[in-house]
Amino acid sequence: MIKNRRNHKLQAFPKGMVFVLFLIFAGFNALGQIDNRGGSFKIPAAKDSTATPSIQPDKSAPDLEIPRSQGGLKLDASGKLVERPVLRAPESSDFYMLDREDFADSGKRYTDSMNEYQARLDKERRGNIPRENIDFGVFKGNSKQLIIKCRDFGAIDNDRVAILNNDRTVVPGIFLAGTFTQITMQLQEGFNKIAIKALNQGSLGANTAEFYIYDELGNLVYSNQWLLATGFEAQFVYVKESSN
Repeated sequence: MIKNRRNHKLQAFPKGMVFVLFLIFAGFNALGQIDNRGGSFKIPAAKDSTATPSIQPDKSAPDLEIPRSQGGLKLDASGKLVERPVLRAPESSDFYMLDREDFADSGKRYTDSMNEYQARLDKERRGNIPRENIDFGVFKGNSKQLIIKCRDFGAIDNDRVAILNNDRTVVPGIFLAGTFTQITMQLQEGFNKIAIKALNQGSLGANTAEFYIYDELGNLVYSNQWLLATGFEAQFVYVKESSN
């Protein structure tokens, strides 16, 4: 009797175990179907039937040609500017505020008027030129030399001068230009009579110039202008005092 009960327990146990093992096996089999090697599920993307199709170029369509000229501009094959356009004023005289002939006549009338005025002024200057020497006075100092700068202060019309000291020619001829000419003159002890002599009169009137006189240290001694007839002089005296 005891033996039969033991056999009955042994026969019942395996049937339960078989069922449990079946469930375990079925569970492992289901897990094996899932790919979780990357820690995530792979879900295939759903195909969207409404997606916009990509536009492919029509190979049969001809290539567009870039024009070689556009609006008066010359272009190369890539569309770059070949040369710059030249702007021209319209040929019509309506473009100008004044008619061309009226404008030209106005300018000519102004030029003629100025020429007449200048000719009259030059004539008056020639008639009023003093025919005498000009005395600029006496100066004293202990400078061993004087520096004279002179130029024509009017129109450049070929005025020429000479420079003398005590009636002796020091500089025989200077052309008076629009820029300054510089002369350095050595002085003797005592009395120095310096004269600037007009060698001619320019084509526009008197011999005209402005001048500046400096001592050897660059100090201005005197400055003035002259207006001379041919052969006359602008004079001044410099007395060199003893340095003792």
